[in-house]
Amino acid sequence: MSYRNLSYWHESVPGSLEPRESMGGDRRTDIVIVGAGYTGLWTAYYLKQRDPSLQISILEANIAGFGASGRNGGWCSGYLSGIDHWLNDPSQRESGIRLQRLMFKTVADIGRVAEKESIDCHFDLSGALEVAVIPAQLMRLQQELDHLHALGFGTDDYRWLDRDEMQSTLGIDRAMAAIHMKHCAAIHPSRLARGLAETVESLGVRIYENSAVTAIRAGQVRTANGTIKAETVLVATEGYSGTVAGRERCLIPVHSMMVATEPLSDRQIEGIGYQQRFCFGNIDRLVTYGQLTADRRIAFGCRGTYHFGSGIRSFSKDDPEFKQVADTLLRFFPSLNGIRFTHSWGGAMGVSRTLRPSVNFDREARFGWAGGYFGNGVGAAHLAGQTMADLVLGHDSDRTHTPWVNPADRGRKWEPEPFRWLGIKSRAKLMQWTDDAEYRSSPLSPVLGKTLERLFP
Repeated sequence: MSYRNLSYWHESVPGSLEPRESMGGDRRTDIVIVGAGYTGLWTAYYLKQRDPSLQISILEANIAGFGASGRNGGWCSGYLSGIDHWLNDPSQRESGIRLQRLMFKTVADIGRVAEKESIDCHFDLSGALEVAVIPAQLMRLQQELDHLHALGFGTDDYRWLDRDEMQSTLGIDRAMAAIHMKHCAAIHPSRLARGLAETVESLGVRIYENSAVTAIRAGQVRTANGTIKAETVLVATEGYSGTVAGRERCLIPVHSMMVATEPLSDRQIEGIGYQQRFCFGNIDRLVTYGQLTADRRIAFGCRGTYHFGSGIRSFSKDDPEFKQVADTLLRFFPSLNGIRFTHSWGGAMGVSRTLRPSVNFDREARFGWAGGYFGNGVGAAHLAGQTMADLVLGHDSDRTHTPWVNPADRGRKWEPEPFRWLGIKSRAKLMQWTDDAEYRSSPLSPVLGKTLERLFP
């Protein structure tokens, strides 16, 4: 296949995308990692930083950065999906706040590593704007900020922008206010993934590509062409976990869709007031996310789709869903109406049954896995890699004493089909109805919102 066609990010990443050598024959190593996305690569990086003598092999079914790591929205964010569960639980609030602080730190850490290792991933720490464009969103946005400040996060973390300041910051149509989250950087995701793969190779890590794993057992990983035996086995397959026997219901793939515009002219950029590379989105329940790329395009995504049986799909350029994504972007910036969209693509993110990510390691079995980032994996996968390295090496750290490490509900699996498909589709449809009702100022809006929270808290 032509890996350049996977996304705008893959098309524009420098260097070769020719696959590395496949795994052949039986081998032995200290640590084997399944998956060459951010989680696997960061884990290998920090293991090598702390113990250069370790022999580490990574098995990848396609090429490094093939999946969500190479084609996401490019938000290196300090937000962790599902963290509200811990922040709202009095018994776990303190550790949840500590985890959130670590997530803030991880964003700057990624920038420092990229600079140190000469990974030009277009890292720009301008922050993210969470925007309200209708009164119902404005109320929820204010409640969110009040809650965050009550937890002890300050204006250096989350800052309110009123209508006037928002208009002078980024000209999003109908913007009433925004929260500016400082701890977020716009990046080129494929540049980060590919650069990180080259970095760990230079440290002595062996990456085998086009080496799909067919079975995982304690102490060994099997491919069609051979088996690797290792003292420690780590799984970092995220949205592709269902391709490995026995892990079909651990993490499921939910697809998100993206488009990219042609490069904007000076006049177009001035017209929408896009002077810094802010990441941006509003607080629709069906998430929206965009950024200004280093070559002056807007890369924008929204909509999540689950396919029956945890299917992973490919997308044609004329898929009607891409028009809906493009139309959503034009709601943000109507002055761009008529602009040419040069790229469209989709990809699968991993979602756990708890809707929260986790980092898991069994010291006796020497087996670990991490994932379930639910679309916020760029920053989270880095912290997961640091944490997994601590767990594997037996290092006691602040990272290992956080609520996403070996949580009690980590073994909870998704329901079998068709219940899984029915539940996910029902939730998505109710979210859409609730958003639509808010935009119409329908009196049903509060009822739908309460129903959504009651059925799918």
